[in-house]
Amino acid sequence: MPETISLSEIKKVVALAKLSIPDIDLEQFFIEINNILSHFDKLNRLELKEVSPTSHISWSQPPSNPDEPREWMAKEELFSQAPDVIDQYFIVPKVVDKQEE
Repeated sequence: MPETISLSEIKKVVALAKLSIPDIDLEQFFIEINNILSHFDKLNRLELKEVSPTSHISWSQPPSNPDEPREWMAKEELFSQAPDVIDQYFIVPKVVDKQEE
């Protein structure tokens, strides 16, 4: 029997994640997520005992770049290109607010 998720379970997850999603979109998501779960159910029913595992999508060797040391810019040159530096640290905009944690 295929796994399904109910509309009420979707609404519960949306509420726990503090998302605001209109009911019409939730209904569409309900249909789509259950279609995805149905595909997984089909995959789970495949007989794969005779199929060897693969680690790459291609049978050829992946391209590799040589791992060779190279010269980097001097610190002063790097810092001169940065928008803001204090005491040899790059200053970047805050992306996480403590109140959101």
